[in-house]
Amino acid sequence: MKFVLLTFVSCVLLLAGCGGYQAVDIQNGGAGLWRQDVQTVAVPTFDTSSFRRFDEIRLTKAIAQELETRSPYKVAPRETADTLLEGKIVDSRLATISRNLDNAVPQEQLYIVIVDFTWKDLRNGKIIVDRRSFEASSPFYPFLGETDEVGSYLAVEDLAAAIVSEMQSDW
Repeated sequence: MKFVLLTFVSCVLLLAGCGGYQAVDIQNGGAGLWRQDVQTVAVPTFDTSSFRRFDEIRLTKAIAQELETRSPYKVAPRETADTLLEGKIVDSRLATISRNLDNAVPQEQLYIVIVDFTWKDLRNGKIIVDRRSFEASSPFYPFLGETDEVGSYLAVEDLAAAIVSEMQSDW
C-alpha cells in the first residue's frame, strides 16, 4: 500500500511539473521569451490570394487562440491594441508525396500554406516582425478517406503556432 501511494504521489508531481511548462516567467510579470512592452495584439482577418476558401478565417482564429493560450498577450480590437498582427495567405496548395503504384491515386499528400505577415507597434509605427513566404505544411492520407480539409486544418494550426513563436523576443 505504501508503494502504491508513493508511486501515485510521484506521478502527480511529475505531471504537475510537465503540465505547467511555459516560456513565460509569471513571477516577473511575464518576463522570458516574450516582449515586456506589449500587452495587447489586434488580429484582423488575414487576407488571401489563394483560391482555397476559409483558410484565412481558420488561420486568424487559430492565431488568436495561440496568443491567448501560449503568450502573455491578450487579443484586443485594433482601436485599443498596442500592436497589430496582419497578414496575407499568398498560397495554399497540395503536393503529392506518394501514389499507389497500381492506379496512381495519391496515398499521401501535403497541404501547404504560405503567408506574409507583419507585427507592428501601433504606438510608434515600428515594425516588430516582418516575415515573407512563411510556410507550414501538414500531411493527410486520401487513401484512408481523409480529405484536404484535414490537411488544411492541421497546416493552419501549425502555421498559427509558428507565427506566434515568431513573436517571441529576439535573443
